[in-house]
Amino acid sequence: MIETHKITVTVAGLAGSAAGSAKSRSVVSGRVLAIHLDYTSQPATTDVTIATNGTNAPALTMLTRTNSGTDGWFYPRVLLDDTAGADLTAVYDAIPVDDHLAVTVAQGDPGSVDVYVLVER
Repeated sequence: MIETHKITVTVAGLAGSAAGSAKSRSVVSGRVLAIHLDYTSQPATTDVTIATNGTNAPALTMLTRTNSGTDGWFYPRVLLDDTAGADLTAVYDAIPVDDHLAVTVAQGDPGSVDVYVLVER
């Protein structure tokens, strides 16, 4: 089953240096399959970071987009490890989460950024 979680960040401040943050309304549990960013008229200097909140486990950054204002789909993955903790060569999987998701925006214009996170439960 796939669930979509929408997080809207209100961006406030001066053009080019406006910022904002928001978190998901509820705990998001499952595997992150995809993230869509909708910049709603943000400039190409905008930075967006999506991470777990760090409440149920240490915070984990899933996606960081710097100096971008172009809407798009992203499919973040993590590099897997073997049983000794060594990175496997080019073996990636969806990111497991069980926490609130936090979105921060910097270097934007006043307005908003919508983030859609598709999670497989």
